[in-house]
Parts: sequence; structure tokens; C-alpha cells
Amino acid sequence: MNKKKALVQKFIEFNTAKRLANAKKKTMLTVSGGIDSVVMCVLFNEAKFPFAIAHCNFQLRGKESDGDEQLVKELGKKYGIEVFVKKFDTKKYAVEKSISIQLAARELRYTWFEELRKEKEFDLIATAHHLNDNIETILLNLTKGTGIRGLRGIPVRQGNIVRPLLFASREEIENYQQQNKLEFREDSSNADDKYTRNKIRHNIIPLLKEINPSLENAFADKIELFTELEVMYEKEMKKSSSQLFLQRANDIYIPILKLKKTENASSVLFEYLKDYGFNSEQVDDILGAVDGEAGKQFLSSTARIIKDRRFLILTKLADKDFSIQFICEGDKEVKLGKGKLQITNHQSPITPDKRSAFLDKSKLEFPLIVRKWKQGDYFYPFGMKLKKKKLKKFFTDEKVSLNEKENIWVIESNKKIVWVAGYRIDERFKVTDKTKEILKMHI
Repeated sequence: MNKKKALVQKFIEFNTAKRLANAKKKTMLTVSGGIDSVVMCVLFNEAKFPFAIAHCNFQLRGKESDGDEQLVKELGKKYGIEVFVKKFDTKKYAVEKSISIQLAARELRYTWFEELRKEKEFDLIATAHHLNDNIETILLNLTKGTGIRGLRGIPVRQGNIVRPLLFASREEIENYQQQNKLEFREDSSNADDKYTRNKIRHNIIPLLKEINPSLENAFADKIELFTELEVMYEKEMKKSSSQLFLQRANDIYIPILKLKKTENASSVLFEYLKDYGFNSEQVDDILGAVDGEAGKQFLSSTARIIKDRRFLILTKLADKDFSIQFICEGDKEVKLGKGKLQITNHQSPITPDKRSAFLDKSKLEFPLIVRKWKQGDYFYPFGMKLKKKKLKKFFTDEKVSLNEKENIWVIESNKKIVWVAGYRIDERFKVTDKTKEILKMHI
């Protein structure tokens, strides 16, 4: 069997084994115009699986976006299949919803895909995620500390959404494109390392492949095992949770004595509390305090835990207690508790002022997040030569009172604290002699 036919055969076998696309199901392919989705189109055509194409034009890259749309329409003509196209004002939607551009694009496309699926009576929606996307997702999940769930990566199927290329490596897809001389569009943002996934793709994966050139095969063999392990893990967590987390009115009571006797207490507690915004470091702090004095509190962005004499009491906070706001590029002012935060472009020189932060704008990723600080937060205080410090320790060293701590806000960029408002900026965002644009924030 030649190499051109080999990928088609693997495609058919994978979809048959996983009960995804076949000759009897009508599938809507989500096609961006990139190499992965173009190859997916050709494989569907070669396999004689019935399909149509859906393309989103997010209008984020000007002529580039229009070029993508044109190529996708030409694909439809080439294979004689229907192409559905929708243009979105993505930037406007992101501002209205106070979310990032990436999240806005995701919400817009999946909402439209499902509407289109129902309207045109498609059986499935297919995305072009492949094996390397899966590896990147697993590494990203591990970096974020998502626990064992992160090891399974991208599911082969989620409801009506399927990933028929999840078996294929990026190398196999590129080889197939070259052998068939397929035209595709390259998204310029794929080369930008400001996105975490691109950092993993361009920097981490090549290093891992130096250690193991067969990295894709190694992961492919293990992903299914990870999925099976997760099922077993979930069953055990559910069993432990039913005995440990007791609902009383609107609160959850966790018996301290029973928690101390629970095997793998850290994992059990983390799996339950992460849905309330608590991270693994906070869970360690909570477990470290179970033998301490009553009254100690732990806060996340959405909940609070108070240590009682016999229980840890988990309470979900009301919206007014944990207001989170967003700063979009161009915003001039946002509320900050009872006060306000003013944002302006600034010209040198800089006048030091605790109520103001002067930041290198090029290092910021909008929208920024404004929120109350929480246990486990850390930053790299300005002037400390990139020495990491937990906010809790920073406040102790600064002799900040309990009442003052409860009212401290942080400004966040891509999950990095930029400024502990009223106290100190982060060293990574400071103005240097290379700074071209200064952003000033003033309380």
C-alpha cells in the first residue's frame, strides 16, 4: 500500500473502531483553511464519507481572514460539496462579554456549529484536531495542574462533536499534504509565542523529541490507558466524596477527623475543591491547617473555607463578595470596590507613587483581569530580581493588617499578576529602557 492510501486506510479504521464518521452519517467539517482541516476534507472525500463544510471568518486578520474564506469556498467547488460561511465581529463580542479574543472566537464558532447542525440535520460536527494537538493539550493541562483528568487530553467524541484525525501525527498530515500537493493557508498567529500552546509547540516539544524521537508514538500508546485510568479514578473519587463532603443547607461540611483518615486526602480534596476555584497549593495549605486553631480562612475567587473545631466549612460566595472585572484594551476606567481604577497611556518620566503602576504595555495580554487576591497567589515583586514570592508572605513582610488584606485587589495578565494594587508591580512588567509604550494605572 502506498503512503497516500495508507493514511486514508488508517483514517477509515480509526473512525470505524471509535464509531465516529462513516458512509451512513452526514458530517459537517469545521474547516479553517489550515493544513489539518484541508487534509481532513480530502480524507473524507477519499473515504467516501458524506460531508459538507462550515467556515468561520472571525475578521481578526484582515485580508488574511478573507483569503482563508476564499480557499475554503474553492475546496467546496473542487469536491462539489456545500460550504457554509459566517462572518463574526469577534472583537466587539469579546468586549461586550468581557472575555478574551480566543474565548470569544470559541464561543461564537461552537454556538454557530450547533445551530447549523440542527438546521441542516447533520449527524456530526468534525474538528481537525490531531495527535500532536493532543500531546500539547496534555502538557498544557499538566502545566496548569489540572490533575489526572488532564492526562486524557482531547476526547475523541463529545456529544455530536468528533475528532476523526486524532490518530494522525502532524508529520503524517504534512507528508500527506506534500504528496497530494494540497493548497492550504498558514495562520500567522501560529508562529506567535505569546500564546502558551505555541510556546509548548515550538520550544517544549522539540526538546522532548531530542530525548525521544518517537514522542508521538509513545503518547499514542498511553493516551487510551490514561483515559481508562481516569474512569477508575473518577469512581474512587466519587465514592470518597459521598462520605466526606456533607451538604448542610447552602454549605458543605468536611469532617476533619474523617479527612485525616482518608487515603490520598490531598487528591480527594483537590478534585472536589478545584470546582470552587481552589488550586493545589491552597489545598496543601488547608491540609496543613487542620490541626491548627479554629477560625482560619481560605479564599478562592468563588468560595471560602473556614476551619471550625470539627469541620472545614465550605461556602460559595455571593457575587458581591468576589466581583471579577475585565480591562479591555482602550478602557479608561473600571470600578475597584468602592473606588475606581484609571488607565491611561503615559509619557516619561515616571513619578513613583504607591497608588499608581507604570507598566510596559507590550508585555500585557488583554483583556486584563481585576480581582481580589486569594490564597496561593504569588508574583515576582519589583526590585527583587525575579524572586518569586507568595502574596501571603509579601503581606506579612509588609505588615499589612487583616482588614487591609481583605480589600486588596490584583491586576492579572494571562494568569500572571501584574500589580498588587496599591503595593507593588511585578518585575516582569516593569518599564525598561527598551519600553516603547507605558501604561499607567492609578487608584
